[in-house]
Amino acid sequence: MADPIRPWRRPPPPPPDPSILPPDLVARARGLRLQLGDNMGGGSEHRRRTRNAYDEALVQVADLLELPGAPDPELVIGRRVLTTLERSLLEKAVVARGVDLGIAERPRLRALGPGPQPTGPPAAGRTPTPGPPAASSPGWDGRRRTPPSPSVDPAPPAPPPPVRSRRDSLLVEARAMRRRLDLYEADDRLWPTKVQEWCEDLDTYDGLLIDLAVATGLPTSVLPEGDRRRLLAEERAGIEGGLARAGHELDRDRAH
Repeated sequence: MADPIRPWRRPPPPPPDPSILPPDLVARARGLRLQLGDNMGGGSEHRRRTRNAYDEALVQVADLLELPGAPDPELVIGRRVLTTLERSLLEKAVVARGVDLGIAERPRLRALGPGPQPTGPPAAGRTPTPGPPAASSPGWDGRRRTPPSPSVDPAPPAPPPPVRSRRDSLLVEARAMRRRLDLYEADDRLWPTKVQEWCEDLDTYDGLLIDLAVATGLPTSVLPEGDRRRLLAEERAGIEGGLARAGHELDRDRAH
């Protein structure tokens, strides 16, 4: 659409059509997403490799579609994993462009009726359930409704549940990931994939810290430069301290 105030400006080009995507890339992303299912959390070594491969395919699809705010594939492939928030936002944006990733929508619940009523004779020892009067009964009219008593005021509807803001959602995820990291440090056992799992969860925690710092409004001086999302130890401690001063303590034991 042309600019009505500055008509000499050309309108921005339309976004790329999903038909430009390589079919093998879309098929690979859909197949990996179907293997992972709805639960995208941790698991076996094979599941973590599948999730990493899906993240790489997802950022390539987002880059070809030129989605605004999508991470650069060169900064993700072979370098880090996507955070839960990043993966969810990218999936919603890609699906909104008309790309089928194999994400099944949850079926909506529908009201269930009373079900079929028994028509035969009641079984021995069973008390028949009284049903509504027959249609031919003079006292029965299915369309008849008893009007409410004017002297009784109807009860006000229940207030809607509070909507959790993005900052609160990030805070809940960051606290859960912080407790998970503390368990790694407290556990003296060493299994073959402990270091890799620890590093992946630490990368996810760093991404949550950066998103939470932006949502909270911390000064940009505590954030890493550029698109880097893996924090140094002093950067991580600085962001955690800034969040604590803002009233968002990530360690619940300290918060209480």
